[in-house]
Amino acid sequence: MYRVELSGCLIPLIIFVLIIFIVKELWWLIVGVSIILIVAYYANMIYKLFADKQKENEINYKPAMGEVYKVCPYCNTKVKVTASTCPNCKHALN
Repeated sequence: MYRVELSGCLIPLIIFVLIIFIVKELWWLIVGVSIILIVAYYANMIYKLFADKQKENEINYKPAMGEVYKVCPYCNTKVKVTASTCPNCKHALN
């Protein structure tokens, strides 16, 4: 049986050459994936910001003059007529 033994420096050198090849030939892929990850991160932050703002607006609902609204029987919060659950305490409104 024939067995090849590699010297101690050859394996890291081969790995280094492969990394250089990947970076040189596939740089566009690395840059593209990086851009996608950055955009996804900030899009998620913006989505959470808008979702939190909408939830805050539902909890702090202030009806306009003459607008009909419900009052939650559990926490006495003013709620829109079309709401089926209280945004403050999450109880069902019947």
